[in-house]
Amino acid sequence: MFKRIAILYGLLLPMAMFAQSSYKKATEDQKNEIIAGIKQASAGMKTMACNFTQVKELSFMDEKVTSEGKMWYKQANKIRWEYTKPYTYVFATDGTNIYTNSGNNTVKMPVKSSKLFSEISKVMIGGVSGNGLIDSPDFSTQFNEGDNDYQVVLTPLKKEVKDLFSAIHLYIGKKDYRIHAVDLLEKNGDQTSIRLKNMQINIAVGDEVFIH
Repeated sequence: MFKRIAILYGLLLPMAMFAQSSYKKATEDQKNEIIAGIKQASAGMKTMACNFTQVKELSFMDEKVTSEGKMWYKQANKIRWEYTKPYTYVFATDGTNIYTNSGNNTVKMPVKSSKLFSEISKVMIGGVSGNGLIDSPDFSTQFNEGDNDYQVVLTPLKKEVKDLFSAIHLYIGKKDYRIHAVDLLEKNGDQTSIRLKNMQINIAVGDEVFIH
């Protein structure tokens, strides 16, 4: 099961530094403004649904692997990642249990059954809402400003996350302070970039979506 979760998250949250050009380090005032903006946007986002495109770059391959799917989020700890192309796979959590589905095989496990599962859930939810990541003591954080967005560079401090990722990059829109893209840099040199598209905020999303 650990292997399935690791593979999924290796596939999860346009390559390297998706968004655009160079970034410069934010001032302390800008940092405080970014944190306040993300917290306000996160607090106001009760639900969210979107499509996503994911590009995976493997250190041992020249070609990039592109996947597509749908994602649902419900405040404060429910999320569902559903891959539709080029394969079907689901990772969902209702905050209490984790559900994975591949074909007709569904596996259910308590989130608290493993520190790793718990940390993965936090990172996945935080990568969508920003909640629990941007000011978490589990990460060292650097805030950067670009032309059209902000970049938040998170360096893991906890072993469970450090064993998976060397860094997590969040890209936040300047207008809405929502996370529109995520880069996951893995210890082995692989990199995954996720772009969220067609975001729908505060639409009706039933709890059954998260118990596949």
